[in-house]
Amino acid sequence: MHARGSDGQALDYRIEGRAGRTPMLTAHGLVSTVHHWMFFNPHYAGERQIVSWDYRGHGGQEAPRDREVSVAQFADDAHAVWRASRLAPTIVVGLSFGVQVALEIWRRHPDMVRALVLICGTPGHPLDRVSASPLLRRAAIGLFRGLGRQRMLARPVLALMRTKLGVRLQRELAYATGGAHREDCPAEVLEGLFGHAARLDPELIGNLIGAYLDHTAEDVLPTITVPTLIVSGDRDQLTPVATAERMQRAISGSELVVFPGHTHLVQVEQPQAVHAAIDAFLRARAL
Repeated sequence: MHARGSDGQALDYRIEGRAGRTPMLTAHGLVSTVHHWMFFNPHYAGERQIVSWDYRGHGGQEAPRDREVSVAQFADDAHAVWRASRLAPTIVVGLSFGVQVALEIWRRHPDMVRALVLICGTPGHPLDRVSASPLLRRAAIGLFRGLGRQRMLARPVLALMRTKLGVRLQRELAYATGGAHREDCPAEVLEGLFGHAARLDPELIGNLIGAYLDHTAEDVLPTITVPTLIVSGDRDQLTPVATAERMQRAISGSELVVFPGHTHLVQVEQPQAVHAAIDAFLRARAL
């Protein structure tokens, strides 16, 4: 199905499941796609409707005319998709970068949010766990944006990412950084992620990473008044448990569930356990 952003940009989305309990709307990770909901959607489709959508320029869609994307723009796109779906206020489920999108949805469009489920993400400024220096942040943003414009350099790198060697290198990097669990993360999840990222427009990737590093919704956390569940893995080095604990303290009445021995992709590494935690949260709040 198709919606239109406020600037006319076409947005692909799908609705799965049947009307029943409170509907859900998902927000996927950085340079990712709805592929990461491969276990999640079938689990919930039996009892509620689920809206899954790809960010502009993702999931095989053409790169947007304006590559200057932002987290706020993605939040507005989510609102456009929600309006097109004609569903009631939803449980917004954000994964990784999608946590920042979900928090920005609450800031800009609280009318569409019935509850929040925030999985392995940060409220913003992800480099702060290394250094809170604004100079470092600006330098990193400038670097990624600049590299994205260097198509003669970017295209060979993206082509390497699609090769067997490139996939192997990316997979080992994901294991080493706590981005994925060597034994538990399905190979097709990582291969799907790497293949999708390698086919994105280079300038879009550079600007998207810049937007990810520049954005913060830290100020939004104390304003949240809807039920909120935070999910974390204690081996996640990309968005550590300390980040999840900080969010939990800032969001009044929120609940935190930590999965020992799991990483940034706990949602696909231990789907049944993650679904059980979300189910318990939803049941307790009659959602």
